[in-house]
Amino acid sequence: MTAKKFLIPFVLASLAGHALVIALTARIDMTGGPRPEKVMNVELKTPTEVDPPLASTRSEPAAPAARATATSGYREDSVALQNPGGPYESYLLQIRRKIEDLWSYPQQALSEKREGNAVIRFTIEAGGALTGYYITSSSGSPILDEGALACVRAASPFAPLPGAFNLSRLHVTATFSYRMGQQ
Repeated sequence: MTAKKFLIPFVLASLAGHALVIALTARIDMTGGPRPEKVMNVELKTPTEVDPPLASTRSEPAAPAARATATSGYREDSVALQNPGGPYESYLLQIRRKIEDLWSYPQQALSEKREGNAVIRFTIEAGGALTGYYITSSSGSPILDEGALACVRAASPFAPLPGAFNLSRLHVTATFSYRMGQQ
């Protein structure tokens, strides 16, 4: 019986720690409402290159983790690819340019005149490796969604996260806006 009493404080501490992690990772602002995610709209007006059809493989999101924990020193942050004035601005600009250089309208979607916005979230580890990517809001077309995911995969690996960020990983949200331009 004394062994069980000995474990009670540890179980309570564990529950409190888990509740803290959940509270820190919740997408809620101080008023209790959801925080809007800032997203980047990128538009292609004239497709230049065509991607081949891609297999529909994708990574699912990793389990949520706290932005910072005192015990492990593990830190991560979430940002929109377009983050004017933010602490990661120059790094995000490099990523955005790399993605824009590779992004093209999928040929099948172009021939079928499909349009839409695919919002994706991807994770960059400290060393620059892409470790997760998924659709957070579908464009309504699997072809366009896969085109956005394929572009992020092709752009990886990314430059390592600068040491000044003091991050283990960075989660980035981006919107790929597929619109047929007027020719």
